Amino acid sequence: MTKVSVTEEITMMIPSQFRLMTDDEIASRYFSTKRPVAIYTDQSVTIDLGVNKSVTQWSADDLEIMVSFQKSNIYNFYDEIEMISQGVKEVNGKKAAYFEFVSTVKSDNSTQSFKSQSAVKKYTYIQYMIVGQHAWVFNFTSPIQLQNEWQPQLADIMDSVEFIKKKK
Repeated sequence: MTKVSVTEEITMMIPSQFRLMTDDEIASRYFSTKRPVAIYTDQSVTIDLGVNKSVTQWSADDLEIMVSFQKSNIYNFYDEIEMISQGVKEVNGKKAAYFEFVSTVKSDNSTQSFKSQSAVKKYTYIQYMIVGQHAWVFNFTSPIQLQNEWQPQLADIMDSVEFIKKKK
């Protein structure tokens, strides 16, 4: 693991073999008008560790409300969800909500194709922290086949997130 400065105010540990995703890789894999703060990936570009900041303003007291909202979004975004764990914990003095799950996105059989596509299953761990007036999202996603390899390391990764107070 290597400690990185994600921004001037955030540090965290990431796997030493990870690197920042290029702009072209981000554009080809993520369809969003807002660029993420950072996305790290492995050398094969199959595992992603992303950091993003919400545009919606929140108060630290809103964590429980945000959790129910985000949980609903997770269940609506995928065809199937197998929730492994969820809850609220403390990470370096700040409250963090987390969801760990396996998602399934089924293929769209309505399009004509010579090859049939099977459902895509992914292992995901998402952590939300409200700092200042914004929610920060830390998400890890890998193919389901790599869940057993990465699951034990995620506590170290997600628990390493640290917000540094800016000097005035």
